[in-house]
Amino acid sequence: VTLLKIYNGLLLRNSLVIDAVFKKAAELGFKDAIVGDGADELFGGYSFMWRVTDPVLWREKRDGMCAEWTFSTGELAAQHGIVPHSPYTEPSTVEWAIRHTEREDCIGTRPIRLSYGAEFNDLETGKIVLREAYQTVSSWRRKDPIEVGSGVTVIGHDPYWNDRVSDEEFARESEALRERGYVIDRKEQLVNFRVWESVFGKDGGGKVGMTRLGLGEGCVGCCFDIG
Repeated sequence: VTLLKIYNGLLLRNSLVIDAVFKKAAELGFKDAIVGDGADELFGGYSFMWRVTDPVLWREKRDGMCAEWTFSTGELAAQHGIVPHSPYTEPSTVEWAIRHTEREDCIGTRPIRLSYGAEFNDLETGKIVLREAYQTVSSWRRKDPIEVGSGVTVIGHDPYWNDRVSDEEFARESEALRERGYVIDRKEQLVNFRVWESVFGKDGGGKVGMTRLGLGEGCVGCCFDIG
């Protein structure tokens, strides 16, 4: 929360996993790491992009997403003394992908394993251009979000936090925050928000790199100007 200046549960969950990997790598003496930032965005890795069936609209959405992407990898790696290297965000790679790949190159039905060692099933998947380029043990596994594959998704469920936040507390505090313009939909997010305000002050105290607008303005979940 302090490093990334956010309280969003999904982003923090994924970042916890990446941070743990960098921490372990540093303990093992590594100073550099190859990361996969940009691959899902460039080559249709996200399942919500599979549902965009019109090739022209798909390209528009893909190109727009890649033009605005941001990653927290550098900040997470730096605190462990590691330098991350991302081949998929290199300008030459991005330029090639944008110019030469279409939806049909990235998304289609292929034999996919739902778990390691399981039988193959014909399923829709993304990143086909990468899967076919790198024939490894994981090339044809199912695409899962980081939080699912790692198991950290458990902290997104309210029962995990019952010893820290009662149902009554959650109902009372989330309603009070709603009146301030914050939508807090789960206990995990409330815990994160408590930490966020304890570190940065009320409404971020002007220290989180974003401007908070009036009620009903900006982001519908927090009233910050997110562009």
